[in-house]
Amino acid sequence: MSFEKPYPPDPITYAHYDALVDALEARLGPGAKGFNLDATLIANTRGNTWEPQPGNVQQAIDDLYSEEGGAVFLPRATLEETQPWVLDQAKPVYLLGRGICWHEGEQGTLVRFQLAPGVDAVQVGASEQTHFGGMRDLALVGVSGTGDLVHLGGVTDWMVERVYLNQAKAHGVHVEAGLQCWNLWFTRCLVENSSGAAIRLDAAEDDIVKVHVAHCYFYWNGVDVEAGALGGVGGRVRYLSLGHNQHFQTQGPSLRLYRRVEAVNVVAPTVYQPTGAAVEVGDDGEANKCSRLNLVSLLVEGGGVTPVGVDLGGYTSQVVLDSSQIWGCGQALQTGPQTSDIVVGEVLQA
Repeated sequence: MSFEKPYPPDPITYAHYDALVDALEARLGPGAKGFNLDATLIANTRGNTWEPQPGNVQQAIDDLYSEEGGAVFLPRATLEETQPWVLDQAKPVYLLGRGICWHEGEQGTLVRFQLAPGVDAVQVGASEQTHFGGMRDLALVGVSGTGDLVHLGGVTDWMVERVYLNQAKAHGVHVEAGLQCWNLWFTRCLVENSSGAAIRLDAAEDDIVKVHVAHCYFYWNGVDVEAGALGGVGGRVRYLSLGHNQHFQTQGPSLRLYRRVEAVNVVAPTVYQPTGAAVEVGDDGEANKCSRLNLVSLLVEGGGVTPVGVDLGGYTSQVVLDSSQIWGCGQALQTGPQTSDIVVGEVLQA
């Protein structure tokens, strides 16, 4: 058996490479090619580009909706936005930056939102269920206003990864489930200085199911992670996994679960001097109780300012606390009169 042509070709002419480059340039155009080289433009996967001016990111998003979604590539720059970004169609859109940066955009992508009161900076799933999207490698700063930095309405399979959220006037990321939310991922993020919660999971009218928060760093937020039927009794937060997060100097409880939260794993957090409890669980009746909580390998240093390490109140039931160290708190563990089935394993207290 033999081939008509030798492989690899001899000599190698790179004709196949030249043909690929010609095809890409025909599809994307010189603007998109320039973006790939110097990262100064907003671009999307349709091959269109925009200058980094207010409102142009929204144009890049809307352009993707003319087809079946895609990605918006943000430049290495500081973007000043006076209007929110709205992603409200059931088509996947990804917002991809050039890296996290602190207070200037020379090293990455920094977006500064100056918005009217009550306006959320990034609004996802506002009018219909949004599937398969997310944001990565950028920094969002709330300069003015009273809204959330990222507000998720009805979303499934949505990811926030390697994002720096700073100075949220309400919440850093707020999931408010008017429609059922599934498969949400928050990983390797840095959230600081949120007036409310860094991450708030609010089962407003429907369930929030399968949320994963891992390897995130929280600093000086009102609450770091807050979950439950917070504004009513509409839905539940179910199957919540919190793993290897770091909580520093929260201006309230680091983790707060309230009303209708079930099946939660909290594994190996580091909690340093919150002014509230490191973990606070509460509810207001048997029908609204929190249950089936595993708290494993907690490391809590209260520093004399934390009143309680783990505060279990209300009708909380089926809780396991094990393999943990809690010191420098007024009290390591507190249980309320309606708690039941609380199993405490190895906990070193000081």
